Amino acid sequence: MDLNSVNSEAPKDPDMYFRLLSSSSGPRLGRLALNKVTIDTPSFIAPASRGAVPHLSHDNLRDHTDIKGIYVALEDFVEKYPPNVPIYNQAAGSLRNFTSTPSESLLILSGRRVPPVTTAASNTDHSLAILTSVGFRMLPIDDYVSVVSRLRPDIVLGLPDIPSNTPGKHRGPKMVFRTDLWLQQLLNKTIATADYTPHIFAPLLPLDFEQQSYYIETLTDKIDKLSGLALYDSALATELPEELEKLPRMSVDDAESPHKVLQQVRWGIDLFNLGFITTATDAGIALDFEFPRPTAAGEEIRPLGVDLWGKEHATDLGPLGQGCNCYACRRHHKAYVQHLLVAKEMTAWVLLQIHNTKVIDQFFAAVRGSIERGSFEEDVAIFGKFYESEMPERKGQGPRLRGYQFKSQGGTGKKNPKSFTKLGAAGVPAGDMREELDEAVESGVKEVANGLEGGFAERLS
Repeated sequence: MDLNSVNSEAPKDPDMYFRLLSSSSGPRLGRLALNKVTIDTPSFIAPASRGAVPHLSHDNLRDHTDIKGIYVALEDFVEKYPPNVPIYNQAAGSLRNFTSTPSESLLILSGRRVPPVTTAASNTDHSLAILTSVGFRMLPIDDYVSVVSRLRPDIVLGLPDIPSNTPGKHRGPKMVFRTDLWLQQLLNKTIATADYTPHIFAPLLPLDFEQQSYYIETLTDKIDKLSGLALYDSALATELPEELEKLPRMSVDDAESPHKVLQQVRWGIDLFNLGFITTATDAGIALDFEFPRPTAAGEEIRPLGVDLWGKEHATDLGPLGQGCNCYACRRHHKAYVQHLLVAKEMTAWVLLQIHNTKVIDQFFAAVRGSIERGSFEEDVAIFGKFYESEMPERKGQGPRLRGYQFKSQGGTGKKNPKSFTKLGAAGVPAGDMREELDEAVESGVKEVANGLEGGFAERLS
């Protein structure tokens, strides 16, 4: 297949184009180009924490990974009330400057993280409930719209109205109404300038196609203003009307394993917001899989990664992944990373994140090659038989969990161990230890007092 000759019509937007390089139905190949960054799809983007990919400094991101897209949530930066929000008051184009993101990676702005933490309040017609580092807040839709023109992200996602609980028959229509209303505001009020054109991805809700069919039909009328689609239910990609098929499709429906990624590729997803990379890194797991399978391997079912907390890796001088040429595998071995994990040294997670992103990058490259050869379905079947369906279970204690990494639910226990515990030792009640300490202090005071008395007596004699 000559990928440069398929659907090669000139793009309507000189700053951004998405060109389909294969059939528009089922698994598909494409090429997304924006601001001198080119992404061959299917591919992935990395979710950020306060504008940075977890565990990776920007020089590591630039020098040791091939990440070409970063998903940034505005709620990461809204600690204070307007107009005192620092990021709101920066010069134009401040998102890249504020986060110091290398120019080799696209910045994709949304309102909330993926997956979002359940908020104490509900959305309204004019505001979105968010979680900031200092608690729950309401983000006015007008603020989001106005800040887009100032921050100038490469891609901006329209805001979806998604409740915390499963929507009922009355809540579904309200979700569609609000999402359409908010998208209209974003399209009509976002300011384009001579040096900046907003590239807006319309959100598709996690509802049945029939429940939002009217909204999806209205998107065909706005297609000249849209640059792509953000799907919160990836299965909707199979039901999109023909007019929307040539828009790039981003999955905001977090795929939790490579098996689920392959299912979404089958549906026709182009970009994936992958959070399980960082989840594996936090757990001390080095991803270790190839698509469809390693050429020289037996028939036994293999795990998707290696838990480096195991003591058996303390003397293993092999690389984190066989055949991997990432920086971590070229320069270090399992025993070293296992030592760093046990010592709680942050370099362990830096090396793991570099390795895991490389594994995912090679995985998507192999997926694209499989689609091009026409053997995708057969390769998916081989992959499914050779690798376990779920990621390895977390065994070790990773870095301290952040608030947005788990849902806010009442009555749940603490997620992190206490840094300081009550006075006591193994097998000795804290009360007994307290009595022993009191006795030791009292004895020490008496000894000091006796010493002082003897000293004064000698001086007075």
